[in-house]
Amino acid sequence: MILVSFAVAAGGALGAIGRYYVSQHLNGSFPFGTLSVNIVGSFLLGWYVAMEGLQILDSFYAIGLLGALTTFSTIQFEAISMYSKNKRNAVVYLMVTYIIGLIASWTGFIIEKI
Repeated sequence: MILVSFAVAAGGALGAIGRYYVSQHLNGSFPFGTLSVNIVGSFLLGWYVAMEGLQILDSFYAIGLLGALTTFSTIQFEAISMYSKNKRNAVVYLMVTYIIGLIASWTGFIIEKI
């Protein structure tokens, strides 16, 4: 159990740093950084689920790394912040995030099964 906890923590640290770095370089008036890490993370998680990885890798990769890289709370915060400035962009951001994220996750799953 302790090894699993360390795996989650290590993956989470890497994922959070990755999300921060990408967001700092790509976010502007539209949160392209958060959008891109969520789409890529959705794809990678779909691929990994289809691959049926080992438990310790689940802890590090799926829960830690991808869990910290992608974040539901950041999406909501950015959408609310955008809404007061540009309602249309906020709605587009939410729609693109959820629709493309679902497609990316499904695509990753299908690619691994081929």
